[in-house]
Order: sequence, then C-alpha cells, then structure tokens
Amino acid sequence: SGSPVKRPAPQQEGGDSSGTEEFVPISPKLKQPRKYTEAELEAEVEKRVQEALARQAARVEPPPMPAGDVLSIGDPVCGLIQLPWPARAFVDSRIFQRMRHIKQLGMCPYVYAGATHSRFLHSLGTSYLALELMKELQRRQLELNITNRDVLCVTLAGLCHDLGHPCYSHMFEHFMHKQGAVMRSAAAARQQALTLEEEALATRYERWTHEAASIRLLRLLFEELREPLREAGLTRDAEGDDFSFIEELIDPNKKELEQKLGTGRLKADWSQIMRGRPVEKAWMYEVVSNWRSGIDVDKFDYFRRDAYFLGIKRQFEHERYIKTVTVVMDPDGVPTLSPPSKDKDVLRDNMLELRKTLHHMAYQHKTVKKLESHMIDVLLLLNEGVRLTGEGGKKMTLAEAALEVDRVAYLKLTDSFVEGILLSGEDTCNHKACKEYEDRILNRRLMRMVATWDLPREGETVVVRDGKSTFVTQTLCPSEGAVIRGVLDGYDTACKTERPSVPRRDVPIEELRCFIAAFHTGMKDQDPMCRVVFHAKTGSAVPQQQGEDGGAKPLRRKVFVFWNPPYSKAGDEEETTLKRLHSAFKDWAENLIKQHVPTSMPPPPSPGKQAQRGPSPAASPVRALASATSQPLARKRSLKIATSARDDDDERALGRAR
Repeated sequence: SGSPVKRPAPQQEGGDSSGTEEFVPISPKLKQPRKYTEAELEAEVEKRVQEALARQAARVEPPPMPAGDVLSIGDPVCGLIQLPWPARAFVDSRIFQRMRHIKQLGMCPYVYAGATHSRFLHSLGTSYLALELMKELQRRQLELNITNRDVLCVTLAGLCHDLGHPCYSHMFEHFMHKQGAVMRSAAAARQQALTLEEEALATRYERWTHEAASIRLLRLLFEELREPLREAGLTRDAEGDDFSFIEELIDPNKKELEQKLGTGRLKADWSQIMRGRPVEKAWMYEVVSNWRSGIDVDKFDYFRRDAYFLGIKRQFEHERYIKTVTVVMDPDGVPTLSPPSKDKDVLRDNMLELRKTLHHMAYQHKTVKKLESHMIDVLLLLNEGVRLTGEGGKKMTLAEAALEVDRVAYLKLTDSFVEGILLSGEDTCNHKACKEYEDRILNRRLMRMVATWDLPREGETVVVRDGKSTFVTQTLCPSEGAVIRGVLDGYDTACKTERPSVPRRDVPIEELRCFIAAFHTGMKDQDPMCRVVFHAKTGSAVPQQQGEDGGAKPLRRKVFVFWNPPYSKAGDEEETTLKRLHSAFKDWAENLIKQHVPTSMPPPPSPGKQAQRGPSPAASPVRALASATSQPLARKRSLKIATSARDDDDERALGRAR
C-alpha cells in the first residue's frame, strides 16, 4: 500500500537492542529505503500538518458569496449545475446569451434531428466540470496551494471558451477560409498576382479562428464587468495576472509550449511564454484546453453531450477521471495532471475511441459534409447581398464583421439571424441565396457522391482491380486539388468505356467538391496516451512511453468526392455521368497507389516484433526487394470505393418496376 510498517530494530553486536522501532516505507522501486524512528516520523507528520495549516491561513479568500447568488441551472447531461456568483454576470450578458441561438453541431440536425443543443449549454457544462475538477484537487492536494482565485479563473475560462463561435459553429470557419481561396482564385482568373494588401487580407481570412474571436469578445466582457470582477477578487498582483490567465487557459500558445516541452526547456522558459500563473501551477493550463494531450473538460462535456443528443448510447465517465486525477511532476519537473496508470485503457476505449465514433457517425458523415458545402455556398451568396450595421454605423459584410470581430455586427451572426433572412425572402438582394437554401437545404436536393475512399496506411496491402496486391510503405495523403484534377483527367477515358452510347456531359471543375477527413484520437498521427504522465498506486509518476503503444489506432484519412451539378430531375444522363466520374476516380486511385509504391515489397514485420516507423536509412530498394519472401502480407484491404450511383442491377429493378 506504500504506507510505512513497523519492525524491531536490529540488535547491536555485543549489546542489547535500543528498544526503538524503525518505520520503513514499502516501495519496491526504492533500493535503499529511508528508515525513520517513531519520534522522527511523528515530528515529520507534525511539521507537514503545520505547513499545510500555515498555507491555508495565508490564503486571501474572496468574500463568501450569498447562497441566493449562486447560478443554478438544470441540465439534461450534467444534472443540476451550480456556478459561483461571478459566473451569473457573464451568463446574463448579450455576448454570452447569443450562444443560445448557435447550434453546437452546425448542420448535423438535418441528419440527426435531435442534435439541436446549443453552444450555450455546452459552455455551462464545461464550466461546471472545470469547477468540479478544481474543487476536487483543492480538497485532496493541499500542497498545490490552489486559491479561490485560481478556481474562479478556471471556471470562467470554461464558461467563455466558445464565446467566439459565430453561426453554424465550426462550419463558419470553413466559410472564412474560403474567402481567402476566393480572392486567390479571382486573381488567378485575371492572371494577376495579389497586391501586398490583398495578400495580407487573404491570409487573415485563411488564418481566422473562433478561439481568437473568443479572446476579443472576452476582453469586451472584462470591460463591461469590471466592477463585479473586482468584487470577486480578480486582479493583477504578485500571484499572477488573472485576466491574462483566463485568456491563456482558453487559447494557450500550444505551438511554443510543445516546442519547449520537446527541447526540455519548458520549466526554464515558462515565464517567457505564460503570464497568468507561474510554472508551479502549469497543470492548470491542462484543465480547459489541454495543450499537452488534449484530454480536458471541454471534450468531457461535448463528447457526452453530443452523444446524448445524437442518440449514441456510449458515454465517457468523466466523474472517474475527476475523482482520481492528481498532479505530479513530469520528467522535466513541470507539474501536470496525472490519471492513474490503471485507467489508461479506460481513457483510450471510452474517450478517445468515442471521439472517432462521433466523427464517423456525425461530424464527418457524408450527408453532413454535403449539407455543409451547400450552406457555405448559401453564405457566400448572402455575403454579397447582406450588409450588417457595425460599430459607428459602419456597413459590413458577414465576412468583414467576423474578420474584425465588430462589437456590434459580430454579435448578430447567429443561426437564427441567418435563417430568418433566408426563410423570409423579403429582400430581393438575397433572392439567389434564398433560392439556393430552399432547393438544397429545405427540399434536400443535395449534391451526388462520386466516391468515398479510406486512404491506405503504412503497412497495409491493397488489392486493386486486376487482383494484384500492393504493399503500402507510406501513408498516402493527396491534396484535395490533386484529387479533383485526377478525376477530371480520367473523365474522357471513362466516357468511352462507361455506356459510350450516352452523350458526354461537360463537368466543369467548379461542380466537383473534394474533402479529406481525418479520423484520429485527437492529435492526428500522435498517440495522446504517450503525452500523458500516469501515476502508480504509490503516487509516483510512471515513465512515459515513447511512440505508439499496442492499443493505439493510427490516423486514418478518408476522401469524399461530390458532384454538384445545377439542379435538375435525376435521369439517365445524370446517372451515367456520375458512374463515369466514379470510374475516373477509381482509375486515379489505382494509379496513385501504383505510382508511389512498387508492386512487390517485403512483408511487414512479424506480430511479435514492433514495426519500424518508416524505412531504415541504410536499406536500399534493391536490397528490400531481394529480401522479399512468399509469406502472406498483413492487413490486406481491397480497394473499396463507394458511390451513390445506381449499379446495373438497380437499373434493371427500376425498369421492371416501371
């Protein structure tokens, strides 16, 4: 159990025992355990108790909050949520209340009708879980010296972490990024380069994020709520800058933090990166937005909440994590959140795999991708006709209001506002947008699916149409533009082989859409479990595992190709064109595999040996081919490419029905 045991002291040679008893901590990892006498042990315990009492007495606590000011909200996922009184001031503001009108999952409700929950509820749930985690550690680990200011800052960060989401949540970010692509395409059509000002503007569009918008709106709330925050005890002093702390909790400098962690300079250079709290409280930056492993209360809430409203009967038990997590030192001496080592499989199977399930079933669902693409087209049309009134009466487009995070115009960008314009149809300037919304979204005349394809991963064998097996030595990752060009290049050949009697239909490049979705456990090709410092029963940190462990499932990419012709009643010509595009895609996919890897490669390592991550520098292609054996290749996959085109059996069945 790790607790000390009492045993008689060894007798001295030539004399009697002193009669004292020694206490030896049980720890199989300590080669030379320290020995305590009973008096020394009592003195050590008394010393630690007095130190803990002194730290508690030194804490400067904010005034006790009246019970009536506690914010209590009934939530279908978390139950009764109770937040401290300063949270009420944030919740009862226009900036926060607008999130009632922003759906958490964008266009998913058009596929899963029950998924209509809002960013408002998710923000409350995240704040509640952050509060519960901080209170639990404050109760269990007095040596961390967690103040009520720390607890309040982390709670408010969880509450405000999604303030910057505009209409349709993450889909709007794709709309903003497309603004930059539209500018570059227009310049290319004119055969001109972008000016320096245009290049800077296009780059701003392409780099726009909702996290940066959240920080801008949070600063506006700091100005509006200056007096309540002062009464709550938030300030800037020797203990830290509470306002910078909340901002850094929401949007930490992940890139620089990871770089310092990799070089072992995180502890030494911490004060140069983070201003809110010293390195002794670095673990607090892993509660709301965990830059180290991605395991945080934000995901705890939205995994459980999204699964609940999507009707997916699978949940992650965040209560277990909150009750068992502790703070330990990582190998570089930086404090970090540490779950028990026995919960490693629980975290992987119940949390990280749930993330992949949600992406497969909802976030990256093929119909959701179609609806999002159509809705972005609608927003692009609205951007031409709608003018929002911003601060000082300035007229702005949707994209301009988001780019500047205008304190007046940006707050109008909600699902309700956009859908009100589209459903009313009163403004003639928005006629095209209203018509597109009605045809594509309301009447569900969606684009057609040319193909979906799970890209092969390193170490897999793909069986192509001619029956030959190809061993993939590297994970294929083509660009979206390369996929579309490949389909169009093979379209003419497909027209000659696929129902040549049907006239050829022109397919402009603008009618093809390609998306490459990534399915992973939160850190792309990295294993989050290898970034977590687990602890053993004794409380000591378990050495981190490098690379991937046996339970990790690598990154999988999936290609979606859609055809978006002008709406017309589906007939033989459209079905034939779809089949031809599908055939062209299959030809391109097979050529991609054959061009990038040889048709004969040695089999992957045996199951008992760990596969190397990439080819050995000393191995030559000739030597690799010479060492090939006749053993069967592992993880064999056929080239399965799906489409929504009807096959010949479907056509014959429809003919009989007619």
